[in-house]
Amino acid sequence: MVFADRAGLGPSEISSLTRGSAGDACWTAPRDQALIRVADALHDASDVDDQLWRSAREVLDEPQLLDAFLLCGWYHAISCAARAARVDLEPAAPRFADSAEQVTGDLL
Repeated sequence: MVFADRAGLGPSEISSLTRGSAGDACWTAPRDQALIRVADALHDASDVDDQLWRSAREVLDEPQLLDAFLLCGWYHAISCAARAARVDLEPAAPRFADSAEQVTGDLL
């Protein structure tokens, strides 16, 4: 949980990032909500639609939004390289795959 600690994220934020959404109660700042929605959209579709672009621009200026796009892209590239190189996972950190299994199990 080294990275989460450095970012000042607590258990509720960590859980939300692996299992929840920008609408979770732990995200009260519009800027945080916008960044999560942008990151989720880029992950899901490699794009943000016009409505998301406009709503994100209400709380982020254009250079900040472009930085978020680049950061998401770099994270994706680094994640692919780290996974292919078999870099050890951070101990005790939640895994998105585990979260997907839990959500699927919760729906049954």
